[in-house]
Amino acid sequence: MNNRQAYHQNFDRTLSHEELHRGRRYGKKRRSWVSLIIHIIVLILTAIAGYSMWKEPIFKVKLLNQLVNFHQFSTFSDKLEELKKLPINVGDIDKIQHQLDQLVIAFEVFFGICILSLILTFFTILFNRTVLKIVNFIVVVILMLMTFGFAYLIDHVAKKAATEMSSAYLSFKPDDILTQADAIHNNFILLGCSLALLFISLFFRNRRPRH
Repeated sequence: MNNRQAYHQNFDRTLSHEELHRGRRYGKKRRSWVSLIIHIIVLILTAIAGYSMWKEPIFKVKLLNQLVNFHQFSTFSDKLEELKKLPINVGDIDKIQHQLDQLVIAFEVFFGICILSLILTFFTILFNRTVLKIVNFIVVVILMLMTFGFAYLIDHVAKKAATEMSSAYLSFKPDDILTQADAIHNNFILLGCSLALLFISLFFRNRRPRH
């Protein structure tokens, strides 16, 4: 009985006088200002890239010395309807018009993905989550690949046109027919910078305050 009383007395003394070891409490994580600045820059670069593809010339028709932007390109397929009234092969016109319509849809998808990237960047500025950064990085990679696709398609059309003209005894180089314009070049630079900055931002996370 005495042993039990002595145990309880020691236990009460421990609770009253000894310091209990509690788990360390961590405060709210500190925001990484470097990451914040990087994503503000990425937001601006991506917005400029999308605007450039929307407003700036996408390609130049050298034979006509004419620059063509997205609006002119998207309305060009409508003008092909007028050619059906002429005595030419309607099947060829329908094929060209179908290809142009598909290309217009590809550009519209590009603009949609660009808006998605802007939204992801905005939320990353607010929350600075690594998952958002990785997803946004992948989205910008898709934008870059699509820009490469547009550039390849322009070069391919120019080479094909040069080949067909050579069969008609007309000597033209592909660059003399069709070339890439400012929108394509700007997107290579702007999206390339965005990818580099997004990769760097992965190393800057919110940190717990030091005690």
